[in-house]
Amino acid sequence: MINTRQDAVHKLRSFIKNGLNTYSSQRNFDLGPQNRTNVSNLSPFIRKRILHEEEVLNECLKVKKYEHIEKFIQEVFWRTYWKGWLEGRSEVWEKYKMSLNELVEQHKFGIRKKNYDDAVNARTGIDCFDFWVNELIEFGYLHNHSRMWFASIWIHTLNLPWQLGANFFLKHLLDGDPASNTLSWRWVAGLHTQGKSYLANEDNINKFTQNRFKNKKNLSLKPKIFDYDFYEYKPRGFETFDKKLENNTILINLNNISYNKKTFDIYLNNNICLIENMVKNDNSEVVEAFNKKALEDHISILREKNAKLKIFKDVSDFINYLNKNNCDQIFTFYPSIGRQKDFLDCIAKVNNLILTFIYDDFDQMCWPYASSGFFKFKKKIPFFLNKVNNN
Repeated sequence: MINTRQDAVHKLRSFIKNGLNTYSSQRNFDLGPQNRTNVSNLSPFIRKRILHEEEVLNECLKVKKYEHIEKFIQEVFWRTYWKGWLEGRSEVWEKYKMSLNELVEQHKFGIRKKNYDDAVNARTGIDCFDFWVNELIEFGYLHNHSRMWFASIWIHTLNLPWQLGANFFLKHLLDGDPASNTLSWRWVAGLHTQGKSYLANEDNINKFTQNRFKNKKNLSLKPKIFDYDFYEYKPRGFETFDKKLENNTILINLNNISYNKKTFDIYLNNNICLIENMVKNDNSEVVEAFNKKALEDHISILREKNAKLKIFKDVSDFINYLNKNNCDQIFTFYPSIGRQKDFLDCIAKVNNLILTFIYDDFDQMCWPYASSGFFKFKKKIPFFLNKVNNN
């Protein structure tokens, strides 16, 4: 059986050979779940760093110059930009979670419960939207263009709270990233850039889906207006530790199932721990199956390398192990703002542990430049690539 790392490398090589040249001109077309040849299909692997961004960039730039594949390179950096933007405005994530909890309670018995239930069960009567709901649930993926149309219809046509839509995506997307997902939904709603929202229209959908859908009903011609909140960017620091990391407890997290040399060098000099049910958060079966397989494959590689690995069924087993070994400090690769970090922070707080993050060099390089819009950030891409190439 092919493992997730082998699958990821195979998809990367296949895309470079067959899709990289035409990506810029073809990427906006949603040809349906049976034909994804015009996109890379790499996002679930990059999301968990089974493929590291640097690896993807380097492999592509071995065969093509930056100016020939600029659009794809920019797409790789979009995820990095979103993460850096949110890292400097963590209150956006906190406010999203608070609003989501309130809305979940309201919609259990609220007046719009039927609208929500119809939306998530593909019963709206809007052909394209209902198709995308079923596609998302079955495959754990939607084309990026369709995600924008979906969010627009959810917010501006169906008049549903964007937070519930963002949560629906996070539950089902294999590449669901708290930063890019939350901020993209805010952008469609008109909350990310003041005065700018996104409206799906029938002509655009027809063009880029090649007329696959008929009944669009009446898509909204006017955006729903929200109160705009400005969030000041607060530069974040990256904590460091002086001594070499040896004989410490390293906890694997789902956001860094990495295969790069630096990761394995750290793993092999320390005690590696894994909690089987790291964070389920009501993920879909498709997402859970992918997570499980990715971790199983990672474990098998670590065992081949004779890593000192311990696997725990749940958090309580892990805490018992720490207590027996008089360990009050754990290390983990920084998972970025989101549910995985929330989970780790909670473990540390409840059990009086010192949680120390190991930061990725790529993130440390890029995030400080994500203080404002992507246009300014993308001007730094040649600088980033030069750094990556020299590493």
